Amino acid sequence: MDDNLVLGIDIGGSSVKGGVVDVSRGSMASDRFEIPHHPLPKLTVLTSSICEIQKKSGYEGNQVGIGFPGVVSSSKVFNGPNIDEGVWGTVLRDSLGESGLDGTLLNDADAALYHAIRNTEACVGQNTVLMITIGTSIGTALAQDGILVRNLELGRIYDADGYRIDESASQRSRLANNMSTDDWIRKLSSAILQVSLSTNPDMILLGGGVTESPQGWFDRIQLGIPIQIAPGSNRAGLIGAACWHRDVNRKARL
Repeated sequence: MDDNLVLGIDIGGSSVKGGVVDVSRGSMASDRFEIPHHPLPKLTVLTSSICEIQKKSGYEGNQVGIGFPGVVSSSKVFNGPNIDEGVWGTVLRDSLGESGLDGTLLNDADAALYHAIRNTEACVGQNTVLMITIGTSIGTALAQDGILVRNLELGRIYDADGYRIDESASQRSRLANNMSTDDWIRKLSSAILQVSLSTNPDMILLGGGVTESPQGWFDRIQLGIPIQIAPGSNRAGLIGAACWHRDVNRKARL
């Protein structure tokens, strides 16, 4: 088994995505697999989905990096608004350990930004970079001088209209409320502006599944700050989580 291969997992509010990552290259070494789930998935659902992705991908190792939609340490979940509360604590890592997997947790938006920092040139020359992921919720991550400011969960701040941005500008909100493209772009722009006012970034990266089809909306977001689609798009989180797992565990052994 190639020591450079790690299973990368990206847990979202509506699905678990994953595949094998070559952490030496910072790129996918297999197809990406996605397993949908119902809202507020329980521990057994997440564990079985991760194990199923391991099987589908043909990964024969036991190393796994996990991007999680909430505040986490390397081993513990502190919160996750779109995940069942029974997953909080160390139970997810423990459950994977019972299945033979050695896992490390990282906030999902942090994972996407870590991929951009570690494996691409997107952040070179930028002092402060803001990542915003658009999916079931709104995820946020920040890096200063190439260092992650971890667990920056700003999706619950309010926009200029008095609505929480994770409830007004997410992809889930767009679909649930049958928003027109114009209305959604206005709400998303307002959300990004509110987060940027709190973080003062030199550049903004947008990630999440919606960025795989940026035509018709991305070019219409005008904020006066450089903004681009995050490298890796919807694969960035699982790649970054796998690379983080390798890097933090190597440092721990030094």
